[in-house]
Amino acid sequence: MLLNHLTLSKTALVTIDLQRGILLEGQFQPHNNQKVLAASNEIASALKNTDALISLVNVNPATIGYLHPFKGRQNEAPNFPADYSDLMMTIADDDTPQNVIKVTKHNPGAFFGTDLDLQLRRRGIDTVILTGVVTSNGVYATALDAFQYGYKVIVIEDACTDRDKQLHDIFFKKMIPKIALVASKNRILTEIKIAD
Repeated sequence: MLLNHLTLSKTALVTIDLQRGILLEGQFQPHNNQKVLAASNEIASALKNTDALISLVNVNPATIGYLHPFKGRQNEAPNFPADYSDLMMTIADDDTPQNVIKVTKHNPGAFFGTDLDLQLRRRGIDTVILTGVVTSNGVYATALDAFQYGYKVIVIEDACTDRDKQLHDIFFKKMIPKIALVASKNRILTEIKIAD
């Protein structure tokens, strides 16, 4: 897929788990949390009030324990701060422009168990741009689902990160290129400007 055929009315930015409880917990590599957040904010800002859709995805902390049934965590009572799910994306605080939706997921991927696919198809979206954390979990699971649902997928490498640099590198070198186009923040911003 060539990026120079980006059509904003058929494009959605999907940001994965850029929420307080995840983004501020632990160290991220090879890109730190601030760099990933800034890159995602810059892409969202370029798409704000255009024909594109911006989908801000967070995970429900009450269901996180159930994602690890083999570790016995499902029996633990959730004890998360009240602001755990608060999105850190600037656009989330911007009186929410008309082209922004919020999706809460309960699994690693943003499609399974949510209405994300329905929301995209209703709007005629065929291309998904992905950013967020972590590369080897939520980002990859969402990219794989998007690919399997038939979307063209673009994953922004410098707007994604992991807690394990080696995993990030392996996913971007070996896994993600099989299902998606890998691009940089600057490349996608150039293509958005051309498409606008």
